[in-house]
Amino acid sequence: MNREEFLKNGTLAVGATLLFGRFANGPESTLFKAEEIDEFVGAAHSSLEETKRIIETKPLILNCASQIAKGDFETAMGGASHMGRKDIADLLISNGARMDIFNFVFLGFTDFVKDLVVKYPHLLNSYGPHGYTLLHHAKVGEHQVFANWLQEKGLNKDIFNDIFEF
Repeated sequence: MNREEFLKNGTLAVGATLLFGRFANGPESTLFKAEEIDEFVGAAHSSLEETKRIIETKPLILNCASQIAKGDFETAMGGASHMGRKDIADLLISNGARMDIFNFVFLGFTDFVKDLVVKYPHLLNSYGPHGYTLLHHAKVGEHQVFANWLQEKGLNKDIFNDIFEF
């Protein structure tokens, strides 16, 4: 076999493995069920030990999101943040959880978020899981100076109600 044939056959073999290997045991073996994701996201609202146990048994579930209502998506990191659970947020981050603007506010990266809001003022009215606002996350994160700044900018709600469809 010459080099060209080797590369061609190798490329085909890798491509087939990537394409078909994912489905070798059926699609359910590769996807988390909604109930598993809901359990994980729910645990991250209140139980460090349960969150840790689920990560240990299913590490790839870390960044999955539940859809509580139409358009209301929530990750474990989102749940930990709006519930004020820094211990759980730290666990999730140490395992590679992705973060968003609400998590940054909760954890105190307020200068970064302030720069974002100044550059993109529409972010002031962003809503996270269940409609919780940046103001809510500043309060549960105990960042009162930033909460005051948000209020000076015109954000006076902790939650935007009635934005999701059930």
